[in-house]
Amino acid sequence: MAMQFVLKPYNKGLNDEELLDDLRSTANKLGKEYVTKEEYNKHGRLCSATFQKRFGSWCKAHDIAGLNRNRHYDTSKEECIADIKNVAYALNTNVLTVEIYEKHGKFNSELIRRRLGSFKNALDVAGLETSDSFKEKISNENLFENIENMWEMIGRQPSRNDFYKPLSKYSYTVYPRRFGSYRKALEAFVDSFEYHNAVETDDAQNKSDIAIDIEQHCRHKTSRNVSWRMRFLVMRRDNFKCMMCGVSPAMKPGTVLVIDHVTPWESGGETEFENLQTLCEQCNGGKSNLSLTTG
Repeated sequence: MAMQFVLKPYNKGLNDEELLDDLRSTANKLGKEYVTKEEYNKHGRLCSATFQKRFGSWCKAHDIAGLNRNRHYDTSKEECIADIKNVAYALNTNVLTVEIYEKHGKFNSELIRRRLGSFKNALDVAGLETSDSFKEKISNENLFENIENMWEMIGRQPSRNDFYKPLSKYSYTVYPRRFGSYRKALEAFVDSFEYHNAVETDDAQNKSDIAIDIEQHCRHKTSRNVSWRMRFLVMRRDNFKCMMCGVSPAMKPGTVLVIDHVTPWESGGETEFENLQTLCEQCNGGKSNLSLTTG
């Protein structure tokens, strides 16, 4: 039998109604009132980015198409747990996987992770079990933190050959598979630091600091604790070596580097990029809360 060559539908120049019709058709095919971007990219005719460009946002496209707008930012932890329980009840099961929930649930698993910390934790709170083959998806945050830890340990940008245990928690292949290439993974990693450095939202640390010493916080505009993003940026600036004795993990394996306030916190020094420096544990212990300019 001769091979048949069938062209896919020509998508260029589609008008708004044709786009919305395909979104409705995909939602109907999946039996859902709301289609995630991932679901549409897999089952739809076009790409979800097309809808964002044409209509302003993915949710707005759903509004115009007459579909249910999934307001993730309004969804509470309680609503996530309730939906997980509903799915388990409807399927008459006590065991759920990410794949099963995403097929039958109202929300996507990434939202569940953001609200409950992990999908497994959400199942625990809901009183459900995970299957023996359950494997939690590694978040981008986990992957970025792994790169940061490796970078600190070896004192330079990690290369492909550095991805081995115990230096790296994950294999090298995870990064190009997630981001398209290892270079793109590194760029996303650096971008995440720059973004979070500009918008510091370490609420948990701030609350902890206030509980420890509320009086000091009344005199400071920043938290005493150094976020892991700021910690990395300071160490990168200082070339991952102690600013007093010059030792580094690359030169002397086992060296532990810490972040120190140049002007001590107790003396009014703030947790700001310019007032932080990298020290080894020994030099930091010797300096303690003394200023570099006083005895």
